[in-house]
Amino acid sequence: MKKITLFLFVFISGFQVLTAQIQTCDCKTDLDFIVEKIKKMPSYKKQIKGKEAIKFENIYESLLQKMIEPINVEECYRLLLKQMNMVNDVHASLQINNQDNNIVFSPKKLYGNNSNKVQSLKSITKELEKKDISDKEGIYNYGEEKIGIVYNEKSKQHIGFVIETNLENWIEGEIRFYLYPIGSNKYNMYYYKTKKKTPGFVRSLSFENGRIWSYKKVGNTDNFELLSEKIEVADFKQISDDTQYLYFKTFSNSKKKELLKFYNEIKDKLTAPNIIVDLRSNSGGNSKYSDSYIKLLRNKNVYVITNCFTGSNGEQFTLKLLKNKNAKHLGQTTRGIIAYGKNYGYNYTTPSGYFNITPTDMNFHKYIDYESKGITPSIALDFKKDWVEQTLEIVEKDSN
Repeated sequence: MKKITLFLFVFISGFQVLTAQIQTCDCKTDLDFIVEKIKKMPSYKKQIKGKEAIKFENIYESLLQKMIEPINVEECYRLLLKQMNMVNDVHASLQINNQDNNIVFSPKKLYGNNSNKVQSLKSITKELEKKDISDKEGIYNYGEEKIGIVYNEKSKQHIGFVIETNLENWIEGEIRFYLYPIGSNKYNMYYYKTKKKTPGFVRSLSFENGRIWSYKKVGNTDNFELLSEKIEVADFKQISDDTQYLYFKTFSNSKKKELLKFYNEIKDKLTAPNIIVDLRSNSGGNSKYSDSYIKLLRNKNVYVITNCFTGSNGEQFTLKLLKNKNAKHLGQTTRGIIAYGKNYGYNYTTPSGYFNITPTDMNFHKYIDYESKGITPSIALDFKKDWVEQTLEIVEKDSN
């Protein structure tokens, strides 16, 4: 399929150039700081050994050579991320602290090979409108904005840029994000936040059914991988005499009261032989609130539904349920944020004050095979039909 040729240009006003010169940091000191924190993480200790340890140190030394003089904040951020990404740990994060610093960021602009930038943007948009609904390239909705996604053959990455926006600080043609492939339909995203254009980085996002994170392709209205109801914590439904339904949105400690109440209300109600456990968009939490259901469901026919936003303890709970020989996994591959975690969730500000690192301190390394990959269901559900209805059809088929 024809790809769009891209040329990237940066247009920065004199004021912004001056600001960028002022807003520099001693990146070397920050690098040493985050390396110290990384080396204390269980994920580092489990993964960075032998040849990987040599690679880690080589990256460190190569980055130091780019930090001899103070550099601008965004360039420093990109370099620090290179060191962070040596460890496969989706829970660990590094963010720019721009709440009080008022740093000015200027995303590059994307134009085609036409010297007339207005005409170039229109030309690219016109090409994107022709893309097939199944193509990752195309036009996407993001709130009230229209975002174009194009593929850069040279850099082997997808790039998202603004086509239409009502945000005063954004203009058409500015780049909103870069997608870096890490596996089958999985990407890391370097992006600019909408409010201050502060750069950010998020790992292990699925690009499927015309959706990447909160960006949804124009013309693709299939959203059955998402729950249609607004349920804050959990839900129970008696579908028939033989089938019951459980939904869990979270197992967070912040919902302890609601989770305990729900468990006490339904623990004696699970009398049907078939139980659907819906974990779509489950954000994880404390296994204390999820694992209490393992015993309750031990002798049931369990049908576990997940989507690409099922993460952390939601994924661990999925694998525990699947130890039941009568359990089936349906839906979509999970997030892939499973092998480590944050118990205390300490956040550290680097010496420059420009960055915050949140390292992990929990070790679930036995799940490393799923980190940044997710758990793939044995039965993929159709994005064009209701997922619970599809699951009920499978339950009925299994019962006959």
